[in-house]
Amino acid sequence: MRLLPETAAAATVYIFLPLASSSSELYESERIQEYRKRKYQWPPAPSEYVPNTLGWRSIHQRRFNQTAHIEDKEPAAWNAYSVLVHSALLSPNFTEFGWGITKGPKSLVDALHENLMNGLEHAEDLLVEDENRDSEDDYDEDFEDSENPLERPLMIPNEHLNQRALEELLPIQEAWSGVQLKGEIAYGLRVYRNQSNLQMHIDDPTTHIISSILHVGHDPEGEPWPLVIEDFQGNTHEIYLETGDMLLYESSKCFHGRPKRYNGKWYSSLFTHYYPVDWDAEQVTLESLYRIPPTWWELPDQTVEDLDELIVTGTSFKEPECEHDWCSMKKTIKSKSPPNLAFGQVVSTDGEIKSMGLDSEDEL
Repeated sequence: MRLLPETAAAATVYIFLPLASSSSELYESERIQEYRKRKYQWPPAPSEYVPNTLGWRSIHQRRFNQTAHIEDKEPAAWNAYSVLVHSALLSPNFTEFGWGITKGPKSLVDALHENLMNGLEHAEDLLVEDENRDSEDDYDEDFEDSENPLERPLMIPNEHLNQRALEELLPIQEAWSGVQLKGEIAYGLRVYRNQSNLQMHIDDPTTHIISSILHVGHDPEGEPWPLVIEDFQGNTHEIYLETGDMLLYESSKCFHGRPKRYNGKWYSSLFTHYYPVDWDAEQVTLESLYRIPPTWWELPDQTVEDLDELIVTGTSFKEPECEHDWCSMKKTIKSKSPPNLAFGQVVSTDGEIKSMGLDSEDEL
């Protein structure tokens, strides 16, 4: 979809919409009509946040404020609003916390680990991941100009196991989310290398709704490398995964990434993405566009004290004034899989181990 140029009160706007999946065109005046037809207001009312928790509202109200102060309105501010209105206001939440740790099926994990080890034995023959690939992870904008090419991950061919993973992990995703899902993609094996990092971001809201990261293995001499994710209560978590651990997460709603640099030789995972069978991707895209405020291109008259700068590239966000480019890293909750966590169980923010109703791997 393309937002067509149209002379507004103070500007002529040309925007290409990265979250849109349609080839149709939309005038800005038509978009604003849809905004008003829905009786939207800006800033959003507290009751509009989904879920309506104090912590969720707080982190997004701050982020909306940061977005308003982005001087690069096209495309950075527009992209930021597109991402944030979907995450904060429009997309339903399917779980209480937005993430959970469970165990992957042992037979699948063993097969993936064997393929990983075989691939690492011939690392010189592996291809570097395509920097233009539209995957669920967006790299740091400085990545392409990096002086260290080893930062970009390698890819171990895994097609024969990707489809198996997409099918076998589906019942786990459905049990956790409580909705019937359709598989979109399984992607791996991605092998991160020394000094890799990923900006905080959300995934494609048209297809990457309920997702997982199945950790296959990492350099035993490397430093622990956390996946950082925000929950629906406004907490920021550092999740440390071991081989066989599987992070379940609402990936187009909860900001996540690996803003810390990895110190180690290799770190590998498999990624899977699903969406509800009744998910209307085109309508999701349109509603996100309609919810962007008509004043998105304006700068506020007043500055806000102690408001950290926000830089947006595509769907990736960073705060360069803070360590690791993410200010909430100053106060995080560190989590890992409990020793007694079994297959079919999940643990999340509250620390309680809960059954997902999957008694054995034979059910997959």
